[in-house]
Amino acid sequence: MLLRVRRLVFLAVVFIVVGWTYSNGSILLGSKAFTLYGIGWGTPHPRVIFNGGDPSGRAWNIGWSNWGAGVAIGHGLNWLFRPQGGYYRTPGVIELRAYGIGRCSPTGPRAYLHLQARVPARPGGSLGRWFAWGGQRNLCHWS
Repeated sequence: MLLRVRRLVFLAVVFIVVGWTYSNGSILLGSKAFTLYGIGWGTPHPRVIFNGGDPSGRAWNIGWSNWGAGVAIGHGLNWLFRPQGGYYRTPGVIELRAYGIGRCSPTGPRAYLHLQARVPARPGGSLGRWFAWGGQRNLCHWS
């Protein structure tokens, strides 16, 4: 009987801690309403993001550091434009910078409202300048 009570107390503590962490510590990346056919928006530390458009609007295998801090940095893969048109056969690296924690609506969840990225000019090259993801001013809705 004592063992059963201990197990119940342990499970209750685990559920409380996990629930508190998710509700209080999960900053999202923008809003699910950011793009109509997008992937990864409105979720915490997504492994894949996609605008729903051309291949360069997709980043995958993203690993994030400092998620929940003022600035979170992600590293992943992305299809890179070729100067002659089209895309390189091999994906290149992409570095992402999510920042500006706020809310997309007054009662909405906390989220990073801005995302910048930088990519090399060719696979294996050095990273270029930062640019706003998709050319957008915020991650709440596509404008």
